[in-house]
Amino acid sequence: MKIKKVKDKIIVEIPFWSKRYNLYMLDEDVGMYPTLTGIIQNDEFGNEECGFAHTIDRGYKDKGDDVTDIIIHSYMEKDEFIKLCKELGIDVLEYPICAYCKKSIFGCFTMGEKGNMCYDCEKKENKN
Repeated sequence: MKIKKVKDKIIVEIPFWSKRYNLYMLDEDVGMYPTLTGIIQNDEFGNEECGFAHTIDRGYKDKGDDVTDIIIHSYMEKDEFIKLCKELGIDVLEYPICAYCKKSIFGCFTMGEKGNMCYDCEKKENKN
């Protein structure tokens, strides 16, 4: 990544592809993966947030890649953001939404009577 200041702007250059590493195969080229992933998630108020996350290489574990939280926020509408990602050739991950608290669900979840149920809502329901 390169960061520079040009007049009154900060320019950040992020490579589109990152090199995969496998500690068990250091002498072999194991390929590349996209550096960024588009993310769509809901905040605690039910507002959609769009932005770019760093893709985490999990190929060395024979698993699909993972992502970080949003590192570059976009203030576009969801459809506009999806269109931009498509134009740039960047995959988009949209997290499922809990039918109970309306927050995005990260990881595993349960199906409740109303639909998707996050872990926190499942814990609350099991206490009752």
